[in-house]
Amino acid sequence: MHNQTTLTAPAQFTVDASLRSLTARPAGTRSGNCIARRVMLLLALFSLTSYAAAQWQHLGEAHVDGRADHDKIDVGGGTFSALQLGVTGGAVGFDRLVVHFRNGGDEDLPVGTVVRSGGRTPRIPLRGGAREIRNVEIWYQKSSHNEGKPRVDLFGRR
Repeated sequence: MHNQTTLTAPAQFTVDASLRSLTARPAGTRSGNCIARRVMLLLALFSLTSYAAAQWQHLGEAHVDGRADHDKIDVGGGTFSALQLGVTGGAVGFDRLVVHFRNGGDEDLPVGTVVRSGGRTPRIPLRGGAREIRNVEIWYQKSSHNEGKPRVDLFGRR
C-alpha cells in the first residue's frame, strides 16, 4: 500500500508514508546535485573536445584553382605520425598524397575520397610511425558544382 500526501507551505513538501521519507524543496527548482553534475559533464566534454582538437596541428593550406589541380605544401619540418585534410569553400575529391621526408624518402598515399565543405578526411597514417616531414604534394579536383576556389588545409598529428 502506497500512500502519498502533498502539503502546501512556503516550500512544497512531499511525504511518502510507505518509505517514511521526507523531501523538501521549493517548487520549480532543481536539486543542487543535478545542476552540479550537469556542469561537470559539460566541463568534461569541453576538455575532451579541446584535447582532441589540440592533437591536430595545422601544417599549411592550398587553393584548388582549376578543375583538377596539384599543389605542394611546405611543412618546414616537424615529426608526425598521421595526416588529415580539411576542406572549406566547396567539395574536393582527393586522389593521392606524396609525403617527402627530411631524410630524403617519399611515401605515396592513395586517398580516394571526396570531402564536402567543412569536412575532413579520415586519419591518414604514415607507414613506419612518426617521421619528420619536409613537404606534402596533393593531387585533387574540385566538384563540378564548385565555381569558387575551395581551400584545402593540411593537418598533422604527432
